[in-house]
Amino acid sequence: MVGSVTNGYAANPYLTTTGTAANAATTAATSDASSAAAAKAGGSSVNVTLSAQAQAALAAQTDTRATDAVVGAARTALDKLLADAKATSALKNGKATIDVSGLDRRGLYAIASNQGGKFPIEEQVVASLQLKANRDASLSASASVMRVTGDYTGLYKAALANLEAAGPEEKAMGQWAKDKAALTEGLKQATEKPGVQPKGIEGDPVAAYLKDTGGVVSNPRTRDIEKVASDVRSVLNKQYAAATKDGMATGPDDGQIDFSKFDDRSLAAVALNKGDQFSDHEVAQAAAEIRTRNRDSVSGAFISTKGSSDPSAFGKTLITQYASMSDEERQAAGWTPALYDKMIAMQNLSEKLASMFNSDGSVNSGGTSLLDYL
Repeated sequence: MVGSVTNGYAANPYLTTTGTAANAATTAATSDASSAAAAKAGGSSVNVTLSAQAQAALAAQTDTRATDAVVGAARTALDKLLADAKATSALKNGKATIDVSGLDRRGLYAIASNQGGKFPIEEQVVASLQLKANRDASLSASASVMRVTGDYTGLYKAALANLEAAGPEEKAMGQWAKDKAALTEGLKQATEKPGVQPKGIEGDPVAAYLKDTGGVVSNPRTRDIEKVASDVRSVLNKQYAAATKDGMATGPDDGQIDFSKFDDRSLAAVALNKGDQFSDHEVAQAAAEIRTRNRDSVSGAFISTKGSSDPSAFGKTLITQYASMSDEERQAAGWTPALYDKMIAMQNLSEKLASMFNSDGSVNSGGTSLLDYL
């Protein structure tokens, strides 16, 4: 859960790759740009409309501002947004008080990564979530095609194009090169084996995106929760009818239920029994899956940020996760406003933050904690 929020927004020097796979991501942008230039040079009356990805790539290539200028512009923009909203912080009770969707990618990255030390953690969180929303939007069309055709090639090309549209600050960080290597390998596998999801790729941003958005319920994050629950009910019934492996659930009252393809909000709909549509067994198994995902995300974030030069890295990851969750997800996971207040208060104290969770991923109310198992 946490990893899906932060994956792909930290960034590194170019990773040299061979073959055509790495270049495929920028083909569309280059083609669009070349067509536009040719039409202009030849006095043609043909109008060429650049895709959103091509526009982003061109913007990144032509933005020659120094980092200090980007930081200054971002700080000025945030100050105006906060003043207009009559807010003193970018977050209140875990929800954004300002809309940063109008900021460009370099500005958002400067805020999210606290360039120049000018942005408090609440602003970093809001910018990180906007970067993720922009990334998700750039992948949504290709993901929809993939779910119909089973072809992952277009999705990996879109992810690579989005990655290449990063600014120099983002590309100068280690995560950017790791993401490029993972996406290049994913595109290679998708090209060699059409219709088969790439596997075994460490830190694959596309795999994280698909896990985050789910693959079986339509628009789970924006629809009424009871309508989401009804769709989940239908999917589970079909899953039971198709179950063949020993021990797997063939009905709602016993057996192991496979929730791996469900996004977190759909899972919360089951755990909270929205619409009173789920059995006690389904509710219990969904709650157990939520605890497992919480445990994996919290422990993974703690380990990955341990030793970081930024003492707030782990706290920022948890606060970002809280801010990204729907009300239903928070309720199902036990992530209360009181827990959020503790996260804010202890954002620089990683071990105290880790001690707020049990080893099974639930919120700790006393006794041993996740930290004892790390």
